[in-house]
Amino acid sequence: MAGGTGRTGGSRRGALALAAGVLAAVASVLGVAVALDDALYAQLATRAAPAYPPPVTVVGLTGAESWSNARLASLLEQLQVAGARGIALDMPLRSDPADPAGDARLARALLDDRMVLGVALQAGDDARPRASMPPVEFADAARLAHVWLPRDRDGRIRGHLPHVVSLDGIRWPSLALALVRSGDAVGAGRMETPARWRVAYDNGQGPAPRTLHASDVLQGNAGTGLLGDHWVLVGVTDPARLAPLPGPYGSPTLYPVEHEARAMASLLQGTVSAPLSAAVQALLSLLLAGGAVLLGLGERRSTWRMPLALLAGIAGALLLAIVLLHWRHWFAPGGVVLVLAAILASGCLTALRRRLRDRRRLPGLATRGRLASAVHAVRTKGTAHALLLLEVPGGVRGGQAVDDAAARIARLLQARARRPGDLAAHLGGGRFALLLPGTSATAAERILEEIRAQAAEPGTPLRLAGSIHACADESCDCLRHLAPRTAPASAG
Repeated sequence: MAGGTGRTGGSRRGALALAAGVLAAVASVLGVAVALDDALYAQLATRAAPAYPPPVTVVGLTGAESWSNARLASLLEQLQVAGARGIALDMPLRSDPADPAGDARLARALLDDRMVLGVALQAGDDARPRASMPPVEFADAARLAHVWLPRDRDGRIRGHLPHVVSLDGIRWPSLALALVRSGDAVGAGRMETPARWRVAYDNGQGPAPRTLHASDVLQGNAGTGLLGDHWVLVGVTDPARLAPLPGPYGSPTLYPVEHEARAMASLLQGTVSAPLSAAVQALLSLLLAGGAVLLGLGERRSTWRMPLALLAGIAGALLLAIVLLHWRHWFAPGGVVLVLAAILASGCLTALRRRLRDRRRLPGLATRGRLASAVHAVRTKGTAHALLLLEVPGGVRGGQAVDDAAARIARLLQARARRPGDLAAHLGGGRFALLLPGTSATAAERILEEIRAQAAEPGTPLRLAGSIHACADESCDCLRHLAPRTAPASAG
């Protein structure tokens, strides 16, 4: 029978742990705690990044309709003269039949080895996107790269695709990757393998790429320190022509060219990471959350076992995220943290409600902590004392009948705590105690029998179990009897 009970208890613990693990895995894959993940990634990636600003500058075009090809060529020539390490153009280009000279000038500006021209990719009915090519005179002059910004389920941009294969089979590098290659940066290309990067956004806490107005650059009003030896991305930053797009939670909305600049900065600073696959993310979340709950539901339970296990699970998830990020992989711990924190909060609220309920229905009784302090005080003074322990078999767990029984026991104990120093207390469940300083073991035995007799009086008789612990010096071990009960180990 005991073996069957043990197996049943083990099965129940396993089922609860599995349920918590599955919940964490689902929350992690579905991005339920994505705002928490965003905040954690921003903190961790910002700390890993250098303190100095990345050598990346955005030149924004406003009033884009007034930017003719000839004027755009003048801007690119100005950037080349300023000593830009690499220049990327993230905007659609069109030929102007009315100004063939302007088209030719722009094509010559694009011939510079430092130039990269963005190609828009449009999602279609097929699995692969379609490339929207610029006019041939411009496409033949510059190196080409895609400017596709992948959006997550919530419509926010967190990642970057280093390569995309279009419908025609062309493998397009990203604008950031192609631009780094144009500048021949140290370590360029070392992050080509992952199918997707997680980009670090500054969240206003660290240095970020600066955005300059293109008109200021043309007029020579922009500082050369933000152009020379910098990677420069040119694109539309006009709200009348293009709406800014949201990044991770906590970060500002940015224009597409500014999102490309964030990816470029992350690549240069080494803060890009490869998110784990959904299957690996779910498996790790299940193991962390389920393992923490299973540890907290051990065969020998105590008051602090579950909270400590849950906190250990949260710490383990955060530590795993930090370690993997060091190796350029990203584990999103938000699902695990959310589920374990919810279980912890639920347990704390349940314990608080139970304590408040006990205080309401058992007014005048001390708590376990207050009784322990009183016992410690009389033991330190060397005062002889007796500790009466009473228990209602089966405990006190709720319902009007047991509430009435607990209140009745409280009144009996309070009636006996007449002298200064006497203290009646509720130890939790169906356990009660009465501290009687200056009382001998014989007198305490008589008091205990009187209480039990009063509890057993006709009407609503109560059968109380009781014991006495009398001490006369500092060798007293009464505090040991006040410890919370632990469930005995089930026999296998």
